[in-house]
Amino acid sequence: MVKKIQLNEEQWRTLQALLEAHARRSPTDSISVSERLLSNGLVGRDRDGGKFLTEQGLERLNQGR
Repeated sequence: MVKKIQLNEEQWRTLQALLEAHARRSPTDSISVSERLLSNGLVGRDRDGGKFLTEQGLERLNQGR
């Protein structure tokens, strides 16, 4: 189980936006991601600079606000 990191509203919306983008297979370049989400392993970057929700990020979303 992932530690429930407290997220502010913007960080929470970012995780939701990445999940929606993945479901729609939309590009993620326009989604702004904070260093905090990256450093806590909730979001990753691919070699082309695209952002994606990690398994930890998905688990955190499933924990709810």
